[in-house]
Amino acid sequence: MSRRASLVAGLLEELRKTNVLSVSMSQAAAVRIGINTTDLHCLNLLSEGPLTASELARRAGITTASVTGVIDRLESVGYVRRERDDADRRKVVVTVDVQRAGADVAPVFAPLIKAWRASLGDYSDEELELIIGFLRRTQALFQDEVEQMRSKPTP
Repeated sequence: MSRRASLVAGLLEELRKTNVLSVSMSQAAAVRIGINTTDLHCLNLLSEGPLTASELARRAGITTASVTGVIDRLESVGYVRRERDDADRRKVVVTVDVQRAGADVAPVFAPLIKAWRASLGDYSDEELELIIGFLRRTQALFQDEVEQMRSKPTP
């Protein structure tokens, strides 16, 4: 195996391991917060900005019936609220309650973020730019693959 092929294989293996640990982290965090992993996933999606229930369902890959339960649960513990869309008053969007989520959710992830920040201090600005670019490309690839998987019928 060439050095390049070995490096690519090693990187792909490290990505796989990182993904496994990411799922484990989400599961452990959800338990610590007192919600389930689907609810945490949706809360993470909502942290990017308000979404309609149907858009949240699409992005999370769950049914609109399921997302109603997610929103109900998150609303009952105060992490989100339903609001009328400013642009179209007929629409209802789901918005994160930043103060409540910040008080309960952020502390669970604070040690990891602190460790990441410390670890990133070992990299030059140019290396950080390279890593950011790699992660953005990886996210785009993931997004494309998720859309492809969801668009094909289940065998």
